[in-house]
Amino acid sequence: MYKKILLLTFVLSFVAVVFSAYARLSDAGFGCAEWPACYKENALKERQPPQADVARDHTSWRWKVQNMVGLLLGILGIALCGLAWQQRKELRQSPLLPTVLLGMMAFMAVFGIWAFSHLPRSVIVPVHLAGGSATLIVLTWLVLRQMAPVKMSADVMKSWRGFALLGLALVLSQIMLGGWVSANFAGLACTEFPLCKGSLLPPMDFSFDLQRYGLPLSDEKLTAIHLIHRLGALLTFLYLSWLSFKILAVEGLHKIGKAILGLLVFQFALGIANVLLSLPLAGVVLHNAVAMLLLVTLVMLNYRLKESGT
Repeated sequence: MYKKILLLTFVLSFVAVVFSAYARLSDAGFGCAEWPACYKENALKERQPPQADVARDHTSWRWKVQNMVGLLLGILGIALCGLAWQQRKELRQSPLLPTVLLGMMAFMAVFGIWAFSHLPRSVIVPVHLAGGSATLIVLTWLVLRQMAPVKMSADVMKSWRGFALLGLALVLSQIMLGGWVSANFAGLACTEFPLCKGSLLPPMDFSFDLQRYGLPLSDEKLTAIHLIHRLGALLTFLYLSWLSFKILAVEGLHKIGKAILGLLVFQFALGIANVLLSLPLAGVVLHNAVAMLLLVTLVMLNYRLKESGT
């Protein structure tokens, strides 16, 4: 029962993260009939100074579905935590991670209820994205603990642990940078590739004041956010390409290496296509989904290296 609930929670969590991206992007104006005018209109509205006493309207069917999925995930999280404690001797695993997972779910639920009427989008989106990514990481780790370990040379695996961990950190950082772009409506700051506004280095402003975080940003700041995401994508692509080619030759990691390389190439091409096609809703949502698949694959690589080396 524990394994079935765990697998269901993992699948539903992945769906929730991707559907949350769809709901958020639709709410921002992606895919609307007046594109990109509606996107720019929503951007101007969301960039107004936050007012604690004015709640946002999240009554569309997308947000209702998202709330229902979140509620179901909470119920599954409680069941998972309870079973982990009840069956800890049979499972021979510490119930600490399921308990942490439940705590994360509770925090995200409370934050979501409070934040939508008190904080700007530029704060809410990164926190929700970080919470969703962290939840997916923990669930992936829990699922992998139920599988039989793959025997590999401990010496060889230890030499790759640091590189794999860096790859995971780069993917997670890039996901957060993408959330930063979305949260600040910087997606249309650059509509060309590889150029931006007709130049490789357009006018940019990197003077981000944390005390003014959540307030309107200038065009130069939005351009800087967009290009930081682009540079992060290039760095992540180059590093993970190198890493995947290296681990392709390692026995026991060949399939993971192929998965990382395939997802990486597809994600990079998808990012370029989204810019050139002016951010189609389906393409941007797929970009989010592939990013989460890449994150899960990097967690699998790190788990494999940890377990084979112990």
